[in-house]
Amino acid sequence: MKKAILFVFVLFAGLSLMAQDLQKLATKGAERLFSDKDDLTSVIQILPEGTVVEAVKADTAFTLIRLGDIEGYVKSDRLTAALPVVTTAQPADEPIAQPADEPVAQPVQEAAPVYAEPDVQSRQIPTERFQALIDKYGVDMAKRLYQHKVWKGISSEMARDSWGKPKQINKMYVDRGVEEEWIYSSKYLYFRDGVLVEWGPVR
Repeated sequence: MKKAILFVFVLFAGLSLMAQDLQKLATKGAERLFSDKDDLTSVIQILPEGTVVEAVKADTAFTLIRLGDIEGYVKSDRLTAALPVVTTAQPADEPIAQPADEPVAQPVQEAAPVYAEPDVQSRQIPTERFQALIDKYGVDMAKRLYQHKVWKGISSEMARDSWGKPKQINKMYVDRGVEEEWIYSSKYLYFRDGVLVEWGPVR
């Protein structure tokens, strides 16, 4: 029964998104934009609170969104319907005649909340970090490292450029070689002579 309800919900969400061109949504807070919803280390960028995005498709956990020419995943429960930009217009009534010794009261305009996309500079790629990675490794490698990806055969320097400095490094000298285990908060990387050979969750 639960599966049927979940299926109907996902189907309804998908059909409602297809029925509209692209639904406008806004982030509830500062949210991470992931390139891969199954890899929470694949953060592309942080979206500021109130960032207006277009929903491409959604499921119960993640929504594929578009922000300019960037696509990625945001947790579905961290998005809300984008509020339209509202402007307050005061009626152009003629002022009521006041005695000369009393000042004329001016109407007070309240500023309406504005929900807008972040400034262009904060969402442009390449960023300084991305450009530095391009200069160091070339475009293809830079894209993967910028998205916090790692794979067998990369150097320890590339891993540091991708994931950052580890919390702890365990170094072992084995058979005229050096093996290192880099510990992060939830994962580890294992290097043999400066080359990544294994990784996994911290036990």
